Amino acid sequence: MQRDPLRSAVEALRADFPDKSRSWIKRALLRLGDVKEVREELYVVEGRRELGDWRPLYQVWWSSAEGRWLCTCYYTQFGLRRRRDICTHVAAVMLFRRYKRALERVEKTPVYVAEAVVECRGRISANGEVYVKPAVEKVDLTFFASPRFRVLVVSRSRRIAVKCGGYVVYEAEGEEVPLAVAKFLIAKFHEGKD
Repeated sequence: MQRDPLRSAVEALRADFPDKSRSWIKRALLRLGDVKEVREELYVVEGRRELGDWRPLYQVWWSSAEGRWLCTCYYTQFGLRRRRDICTHVAAVMLFRRYKRALERVEKTPVYVAEAVVECRGRISANGEVYVKPAVEKVDLTFFASPRFRVLVVSRSRRIAVKCGGYVVYEAEGEEVPLAVAKFLIAKFHEGKD
């Protein structure tokens, strides 16, 4: 439904460092799950033997004096080269920050939601993501005689149409909410809570 936040973050990092190799980007991606934010401009990156790390943790911080990100690996035996080339610990932090911002933008993206009860003997579809469950507590033989389903639709379009077997059975103006709220409503729908 939305552009992939991770892809956006990787493309932004690649645009900022066009001369960096695919291997550098890949190593930053591999480290992404190892980044922990301590505070706004201080991060800890777990070391990985398979990526050539000798320490269990590396600290990455923003230096206002130098106007750049620094890493504790810059103060080791091969630190001058790592500093000049920008280590993948720093690249992972940059990627983490971009990914976090991209996720926040996606969560704020407006979408439209509508909920209804429809009768349908065929396949239920809609012009968006549709979530379906029986409209009754207990499914018995009477349900199959007149199957009624509760549907929740999340769409990019304000006008929401629910179809049964290809025919429109419900139309409504969706309510505009941020994507984060829509995800919450989907979770509650699955739990069966209003």
